[in-house]
Order: sequence, then C-alpha cells, then structure tokens
Amino acid sequence: QVGQTLTADITPAGATCSYQWKAADTADGEYTDVEGATGKTRKLAADVQGKFMKVQATGTGEFSGVILSEATAAVAAE
Repeated sequence: QVGQTLTADITPAGATCSYQWKAADTADGEYTDVEGATGKTRKLAADVQGKFMKVQATGTGEFSGVILSEATAAVAAE
C-alpha cells in the first residue's frame, strides 16, 4: 500500500549488499529500476501505485552474487 515501507532482509546478516528496487505492471512483467531507490528500505509512493515490486541485492566482498526477490502484490492506493 502507498505509504508502507518495504525492507530487504539479507542472509547472512553480516553480508554487505547494494540494493535496487524495481517495478513492473504485472507480477511476471518486465521489471525496471525505480530511479533513486537504492536503499535497504523503500517507502512506497504514488508513482508505484498499481505496480508490482521486487528488490535486487548484489553482494559485495566475501558474499558475492546477485539475488532478485519474489514480487509483491500490486501496490494499492493509500
């Protein structure tokens, strides 16, 4: 829902990652980067209303690799 905050939880807890939140029109659609959405948390704004969200975490250092989360439900109006 618009106004809700999503949080990426990575294991192991000590892993260092960079984040990129992504949005698509359908759950199985093509996900594109949400501009400026590069933190561990993302407060949902009106610009993603009706979209499905995923977060991509890229491990750095000892924990390397890239993982993409499952899609959320469509973001509802506030």
